[in-house]
Order: sequence, then C-alpha cells, then structure tokens
Amino acid sequence: MEKPVATGGKKYGRGDPCGRPGYNFNGRGDPCGRPGYNFNGRSDPCGRPGYNFNGRSDPCGRPGYQGIQVGCPARQIVETGRVVNRRYLLQRLLKQGQYSAVYVGTDQVLQRPVTVKVVPSPYIQDYRAAIKLTAQFSQSNIIGLYDLVIETDVLYVVQEYVEGDDFATLLQKALSVFEVVDLGSQICQSLMYASASAYRVAHGDLTPNAVTRDRRGLARVNNFALPSDHIYFQKWCIMGGDDVAVSDTDLPFGTLSEGRQADDTRAVGLLLYQLLASRAQGAGNIEPRSDGCLSFHRNIPPELCETVARAVVRRHPRAISTPEELFVELNTLSDTLEASALASTPVTSGYMHDETIAARPPAPAVGAKLATAVPMRDIDAPGGISPYQSGQSLKLPVAEPAPSAQTVADASLKLATARRAAYPEPKPLNQGRSSLIMILLICLIAFAALFVIGYFIGQLLIK
Repeated sequence: MEKPVATGGKKYGRGDPCGRPGYNFNGRGDPCGRPGYNFNGRSDPCGRPGYNFNGRSDPCGRPGYQGIQVGCPARQIVETGRVVNRRYLLQRLLKQGQYSAVYVGTDQVLQRPVTVKVVPSPYIQDYRAAIKLTAQFSQSNIIGLYDLVIETDVLYVVQEYVEGDDFATLLQKALSVFEVVDLGSQICQSLMYASASAYRVAHGDLTPNAVTRDRRGLARVNNFALPSDHIYFQKWCIMGGDDVAVSDTDLPFGTLSEGRQADDTRAVGLLLYQLLASRAQGAGNIEPRSDGCLSFHRNIPPELCETVARAVVRRHPRAISTPEELFVELNTLSDTLEASALASTPVTSGYMHDETIAARPPAPAVGAKLATAVPMRDIDAPGGISPYQSGQSLKLPVAEPAPSAQTVADASLKLATARRAAYPEPKPLNQGRSSLIMILLICLIAFAALFVIGYFIGQLLIK
C-alpha cells in the first residue's frame, strides 16, 4: 500500500493511513487525528455509515467536521419567547431529542399549554410522513396532535401537553408491581389501537423518551411511525435480541408487519424490565448487563418475570410477539395476583439483591422437552447466572431478608386485618329476615291481646 505524503501532498485512492477504504485526502492530516483532510464518502472515521462531513465538528468530537445527514443529529435550537405562526409562544426548552428539540409553549388563541417540536430540515420528510399516518389517532393513551406549522427549513409539530412523569422519573420512584403491570397494559392498548385494521401503523421507536405517565395514572405514548433509535435498540440487543436491532428496515417507517409488531412488543418488554430490574435507589437510567442476563428485583413475582422474559427474548420457547398477546398475559397477571399485595410491594428498596435470568436460552437437544416453567433463579449457582431450564420452578434466594424488610405475605395479612376492621363483615341476609319476621309476629300478638282486653272492658262498661 502506498504511503501517503505527510506534508502538503495529495493522495487519491482506495485506502487511508488507517487502512480504511473510500477516503479522499486533500491536506496534511488524516482521519487518525491529524487535521487537514476533506472526506466526502459513505463512512466516517468512527466507522459509521451515512455521514458527510463539511464543517467544524464530527460525532467523534474532533474539530474540522460537520455532520449534516441522518445518523449525525442536527440540532435545531430556537430562542424562547418566539411566537410561531402568530399563535404558539415558546416558553422553555423541555428536552433535546435525537431528531428534534421539544419546547413547552402556550396556545395564545385557545389559552392552553402545548408541546412544540422543532424539527430541522433533514428530518422534515420523515415527520410529515409519520404525521400523515397518525393524524387521525384518537385514543386516551396516545398523545394528541394539534397543529402543524411549516416554515423555511423548519417544521413545528404542535401536540398536547402532558403534565406528569417521564420514564426517567418513573425509574426513580418506587412503583408497585401492580402499577408496572398496569403501565404495560396501557402501552399495549395504544399499540393495539394503532395496528388495528383502520390504521395498520407500527410504532417503531418505542423508547423511554416515548412514554409518559400523566397525573391521572394514564400512560401516554408518543413518536409513532418515526425513525427508530438504532443506538438504543442496538444497545439492548444483548438482552435476548438475537443481534436484531430493528426488523424490516427496507419498509417505510410506521409500516405494519409481523417483524415490526414483534419489535414493538419487545420494546414494551424492555420498558417493563427496566422498571422491574434490580438497581440502586433513585437510579434514573438502566443499562443492559454485559452478560446478557435479565436481573429482576427479589420482590417481583416469578410469573411476571417469566412474562417479561418471553417478551424480551426473541428465541424464547414461548415468546410473545404481538401486543395483543402481551396485553392478555398482563391482564391475567393483574387478575391472578392479589391487588393489595401488589400495591404494597415496592420495586426498589434499600436492600439490593440481584436475581439473574439468562436472556439467551440454550438450544434444546434433539427430542428434549422445551422449557415451560418459570425461569430458574438461583443466586448460589456458579457465576450467579442460571439459564432457562426445563421443568424447573423458581428457587427463592437463600439469603434471609432483613428483619425490617416487609414481605408480600406480611403486607397481605396486615391489609386483610385492616380491611376487616374498617369494613366489618355484613350479617347474613337470612338472619336479618328472620329477625324481621319475629318482630312482626310479636306485634301481631300484642295487637290481638290488646284488642280482646279492650273488647271485654267495653262490654263491662256498657252493662
């Protein structure tokens, strides 16, 4: 390979000093950290496809590049206090998303709070296509669309403002198991609504940024039919993703298919897992384990652990691949497990205890029976990891809980005692009827006796 000229020379060929094809060098530096090169190809110095560098910075943080294509987010920041379309006042920046900046604003005509997404020009077509697919949505778990304003190189998407807790806040709270199951059921309902025959839309980008819970406890889902966050889904591939971040990448965003439905179902499973995973108190972010194992908090019911594992692990023997199936499973769980016990069991506590479940089940041998039981969770197994095993039931941790720790059974007994004290058991209906009949009979006898006595007294007085 020809060695490049180090000072002032030019090299036009198929290689670069790092051994990477496709570079065109016009200066004194190279992609190895020396400035002066002009790169106009399909790869970037980080090895990521789809970049075109023309300016002062690049995704690697090195000066001299400017990302302007998909894959290198172009931020669109506007000044607060600006009025869009003589109606929407931008008040404060709420967050900077992957493809847009999100502001809290006010509709000055209807005098109501709104959320305004500011979309830069590289992503306008994607957002317009998504809005075209979802403009008719009207469901309680889906954030509503109010208006669309198009200006030069900028798209403003005006949506319903939801006051509540984002996903990071939910992670920091001690949600009960019942609340987590209910949240998952509501997210499934939004996916079922979008995939119905009237719309046939897949979400495709169901990440923590797309979920909020309002003050009434309703799950509110956003970002339907937008480009998928490949970085997020690729990161979680290690947790039973079978090295598939996003399915059916050749289809337009939001187009419904079996692969897209399986992706959305797995995305719900990942969200539920993050809410149920063992973590430090107050943690606002959950990262996948490097060994690819699901690690639940010790108080999580085994049935729920198994349901989440079936949704997350693509090759699970009883994998859940549709929102409808996951919705049924979650509803069955909420009906089976006692609501009072679930509501009193926090997901996080001061006592950290990991229970790991392998996210990649081993292939069964020829003629072997597929696993149908709850995944085995044994903290005494070598390495602390216990894979899916056929015919195994859940093994509880051998470690004794702290005396101050409250178990599910204790909470159930206390709630049952309090319930009996507050709401005494009603007397049987038959016993009440018998008492009423006896009272009526005594009254009749007394009336008859008084009538007879009065009759004879009257006769005596007449004589």
